[in-house]
Amino acid sequence: MYAFLLLAVPCLLLFFLRSPLAKGSYWLAFCLGFFPALAWCIIDEFFIFTAYRFVPVFSRIYIHTLIKDIVLPTVLLCGPYFLISRREKSDRAFALLVVLAAFYMTYLPYGVITGEERFSFFRLLVKPVLICSHIVLLPLCCVGLCRSIKVQKKPLAAAFAVGMLVFPALPPLAESLWFLAYPASAWIATVAVMLAAAVLLSIFICERGSKTLDKSI
Repeated sequence: MYAFLLLAVPCLLLFFLRSPLAKGSYWLAFCLGFFPALAWCIIDEFFIFTAYRFVPVFSRIYIHTLIKDIVLPTVLLCGPYFLISRREKSDRAFALLVVLAAFYMTYLPYGVITGEERFSFFRLLVKPVLICSHIVLLPLCCVGLCRSIKVQKKPLAAAFAVGMLVFPALPPLAESLWFLAYPASAWIATVAVMLAAAVLLSIFICERGSKTLDKSI
Protein backbone atom coordinates (compact mmCIF):
# COMPACT_ATOMS: atom_id res chain seq x y z
CA MET A 1 0.00 0.00 0.00
CA TYR A 2 2.80 2.37 0.89
CA ALA A 3 5.31 1.11 -1.69
CA PHE A 4 5.05 4.06 -4.09
CA LEU A 5 4.99 6.56 -1.23
CA LEU A 6 8.19 5.11 0.25
CA LEU A 7 10.11 4.46 -2.96
CA ALA A 8 9.21 7.37 -5.27
CA VAL A 9 11.68 9.93 -3.90
CA PRO A 10 14.63 7.52 -3.33
CA CYS A 11 14.24 6.16 -6.88
CA LEU A 12 14.09 9.69 -8.26
CA LEU A 13 17.27 10.59 -6.39
CA LEU A 14 19.11 7.50 -7.66
CA PHE A 15 18.03 8.29 -11.21
CA PHE A 16 19.41 11.82 -11.11
CA LEU A 17 22.62 10.77 -9.37
CA ARG A 18 23.30 8.65 -12.46
CA SER A 19 22.43 11.48 -14.85
CA PRO A 20 24.92 13.70 -16.72
CA LEU A 21 24.26 16.47 -14.20
CA ALA A 22 25.80 14.57 -11.28
CA LYS A 23 29.45 15.32 -10.63
CA GLY A 24 31.28 13.70 -7.74
CA SER A 25 29.95 13.11 -4.24
CA TYR A 26 26.88 14.74 -2.72
CA TRP A 27 27.12 13.43 0.83
CA LEU A 28 27.05 16.89 2.38
CA ALA A 29 23.91 17.79 0.44
CA PHE A 30 22.30 14.48 1.38
CA CYS A 31 23.09 14.83 5.08
CA LEU A 32 21.89 18.44 5.11
CA GLY A 33 18.50 17.25 3.87
CA PHE A 34 18.10 13.87 5.56
CA PHE A 35 19.06 14.55 9.17
CA PRO A 36 16.96 17.71 9.64
CA ALA A 37 13.97 15.79 8.27
CA LEU A 38 14.64 12.91 10.65
CA ALA A 39 15.01 15.30 13.58
CA TRP A 40 11.81 17.11 12.68
CA CYS A 41 9.82 13.87 12.44
CA ILE A 42 11.09 12.72 15.84
CA ILE A 43 10.33 16.06 17.47
CA ASP A 44 6.90 16.24 15.87
CA GLU A 45 6.02 12.69 16.91
CA PHE A 46 7.20 12.75 20.52
CA PHE A 47 7.21 16.38 21.65
CA ILE A 48 4.50 18.23 19.71
CA PHE A 49 1.06 17.30 21.00
CA THR A 50 -1.22 19.77 19.23
CA ALA A 51 -2.06 18.93 15.63
CA TYR A 52 -3.04 21.64 13.18
CA ARG A 53 -6.79 21.80 12.65
CA PHE A 54 -7.73 22.43 9.06
CA VAL A 55 -10.39 25.08 8.59
CA PRO A 56 -12.40 24.69 5.35
CA VAL A 57 -11.10 27.97 3.94
CA PHE A 58 -9.04 27.73 0.77
CA SER A 59 -6.59 30.53 1.56
CA ARG A 60 -5.77 29.20 5.05
CA ILE A 61 -5.25 25.63 3.88
CA TYR A 62 -3.16 26.78 0.92
CA ILE A 63 -0.89 29.07 2.94
CA HIS A 64 -0.39 26.48 5.70
CA THR A 65 0.50 23.75 3.20
CA LEU A 66 2.74 26.05 1.17
CA ILE A 67 4.75 27.20 4.17
CA LYS A 68 5.02 23.84 5.93
CA ASP A 69 5.64 21.55 2.96
CA ILE A 70 7.46 23.81 0.51
CA VAL A 71 8.75 27.15 1.80
CA LEU A 72 10.37 26.10 5.07
CA PRO A 73 12.34 23.12 3.68
CA THR A 74 13.44 25.14 0.67
CA VAL A 75 14.51 28.27 2.54
CA LEU A 76 16.04 26.62 5.62
CA LEU A 77 17.91 23.84 3.79
CA CYS A 78 18.55 24.88 0.20
CA GLY A 79 19.40 28.49 1.01
CA PRO A 80 22.25 27.76 3.43
CA TYR A 81 23.64 24.99 1.23
CA PHE A 82 23.75 27.20 -1.85
CA LEU A 83 25.53 29.92 0.13
CA ILE A 84 28.16 27.75 1.86
CA SER A 85 28.94 25.26 -0.89
CA ARG A 86 32.11 25.81 -2.89
CA ARG A 87 30.93 23.92 -5.96
CA GLU A 88 30.55 25.61 -9.32
CA LYS A 89 27.19 27.40 -9.35
CA SER A 90 25.32 25.14 -11.77
CA ASP A 91 26.55 22.04 -9.91
CA ARG A 92 25.62 23.70 -6.62
CA ALA A 93 22.14 24.28 -8.03
CA PHE A 94 21.85 20.61 -9.02
CA ALA A 95 22.92 19.60 -5.50
CA LEU A 96 19.74 21.27 -4.24
CA LEU A 97 17.90 18.34 -5.83
CA VAL A 98 19.85 16.03 -3.53
CA VAL A 99 19.07 18.22 -0.51
CA LEU A 100 15.35 18.25 -1.26
CA ALA A 101 15.18 14.54 -2.11
CA ALA A 102 17.01 13.60 1.09
CA PHE A 103 14.56 15.71 3.08
CA TYR A 104 11.36 14.50 1.45
CA MET A 105 12.28 10.80 1.46
CA THR A 106 11.72 10.97 5.22
CA TYR A 107 9.34 13.88 5.66
CA LEU A 108 6.84 12.89 2.94
CA PRO A 109 6.05 9.33 4.17
CA TYR A 110 5.88 10.54 7.76
CA GLY A 111 3.55 13.40 6.88
CA VAL A 112 1.21 11.18 4.88
CA ILE A 113 1.12 8.24 7.29
CA THR A 114 0.49 10.41 10.35
CA GLY A 115 -1.87 12.86 8.64
CA GLU A 116 -5.51 12.91 7.69
CA GLU A 117 -6.83 10.85 4.76
CA ARG A 118 -3.66 8.75 4.78
CA PHE A 119 -5.26 5.92 2.82
CA SER A 120 -6.61 8.12 0.06
CA PHE A 121 -5.51 7.85 -3.57
CA PHE A 122 -4.31 11.46 -3.51
CA ARG A 123 -2.07 11.07 -0.46
CA LEU A 124 -0.59 7.74 -1.49
CA LEU A 125 -0.03 8.34 -5.21
CA VAL A 126 -0.71 11.90 -6.31
CA LYS A 127 1.13 13.76 -3.55
CA PRO A 128 4.39 11.83 -4.14
CA VAL A 129 4.15 12.78 -7.82
CA LEU A 130 3.72 16.44 -6.89
CA ILE A 131 6.63 16.38 -4.45
CA CYS A 132 8.87 14.55 -6.92
CA SER A 133 8.02 17.15 -9.54
CA HIS A 134 8.89 19.92 -7.09
CA ILE A 135 12.19 18.19 -6.23
CA VAL A 136 13.06 18.21 -9.93
CA LEU A 137 11.70 21.56 -11.06
CA LEU A 138 13.14 23.94 -8.47
CA PRO A 139 16.78 22.76 -8.71
CA LEU A 140 16.74 22.35 -12.49
CA CYS A 141 15.25 25.82 -12.92
CA CYS A 142 18.09 27.02 -10.73
CA VAL A 143 20.58 25.13 -12.92
CA GLY A 144 19.08 26.70 -16.01
CA LEU A 145 19.17 30.14 -14.40
CA CYS A 146 22.86 29.81 -13.50
CA ARG A 147 23.77 28.63 -16.99
CA SER A 148 21.67 31.29 -18.70
CA ILE A 149 23.31 34.04 -16.68
CA LYS A 150 26.72 32.61 -17.48
CA VAL A 151 26.12 32.82 -21.24
CA GLN A 152 24.13 36.06 -20.92
CA LYS A 153 20.77 34.80 -22.19
CA LYS A 154 18.54 37.19 -20.28
CA PRO A 155 15.09 36.10 -21.61
CA LEU A 156 15.86 32.46 -20.79
CA ALA A 157 17.21 33.45 -17.38
CA ALA A 158 14.00 35.37 -16.72
CA ALA A 159 11.92 32.34 -17.70
CA PHE A 160 13.84 30.10 -15.30
CA ALA A 161 13.52 32.68 -12.52
CA VAL A 162 9.75 32.80 -13.01
CA GLY A 163 9.68 28.99 -12.93
CA MET A 164 11.48 29.00 -9.58
CA LEU A 165 8.70 31.16 -8.19
CA VAL A 166 5.68 29.55 -9.87
CA PHE A 167 6.34 25.80 -9.70
CA PRO A 168 6.77 25.56 -5.90
CA ALA A 169 3.34 27.17 -5.51
CA LEU A 170 1.53 24.45 -7.48
CA PRO A 171 1.71 21.36 -5.19
CA PRO A 172 -0.08 23.14 -2.30
CA LEU A 173 -2.60 24.44 -4.82
CA ALA A 174 -3.44 20.93 -6.03
CA GLU A 175 -3.63 19.59 -2.48
CA SER A 176 -5.89 22.44 -1.32
CA LEU A 177 -8.25 21.90 -4.27
CA TRP A 178 -8.41 18.19 -3.49
CA PHE A 179 -8.88 18.66 0.26
CA LEU A 180 -11.83 21.03 -0.26
CA ALA A 181 -13.43 18.66 -2.80
CA TYR A 182 -13.17 20.97 -5.80
CA PRO A 183 -13.85 19.30 -9.18
CA ALA A 184 -11.19 16.67 -9.82
CA SER A 185 -10.32 18.28 -13.13
CA ALA A 186 -8.91 21.30 -11.25
CA TRP A 187 -6.24 19.46 -9.27
CA ILE A 188 -5.63 16.92 -12.05
CA ALA A 189 -4.74 19.78 -14.39
CA THR A 190 -2.28 21.14 -11.81
CA VAL A 191 -0.67 17.73 -11.38
CA ALA A 192 -0.43 17.30 -15.15
CA VAL A 193 1.30 20.67 -15.54
CA MET A 194 3.82 19.83 -12.81
CA LEU A 195 4.58 16.38 -14.16
CA ALA A 196 4.88 17.50 -17.78
CA ALA A 197 7.11 20.43 -16.82
CA ALA A 198 9.36 18.17 -14.73
CA VAL A 199 9.81 15.67 -17.56
CA LEU A 200 10.40 18.27 -20.26
CA LEU A 201 12.78 20.34 -18.17
CA SER A 202 14.75 17.22 -17.19
CA ILE A 203 15.16 16.30 -20.85
CA PHE A 204 16.16 19.84 -21.78
CA ILE A 205 18.69 20.32 -18.99
CA CYS A 206 20.18 16.82 -19.04
CA GLU A 207 20.37 16.21 -22.78
CA ARG A 208 20.24 19.59 -24.50
CA GLY A 209 21.09 22.05 -21.77
CA SER A 210 24.79 21.30 -21.88
CA LYS A 211 24.80 22.18 -25.60
CA THR A 212 22.43 25.12 -25.63
CA LEU A 213 23.25 26.82 -22.35
CA ASP A 214 26.80 26.01 -21.37
CA LYS A 215 29.18 24.56 -23.92
CA SER A 216 31.91 24.19 -21.34
CA ILE A 217 30.00 21.53 -19.37
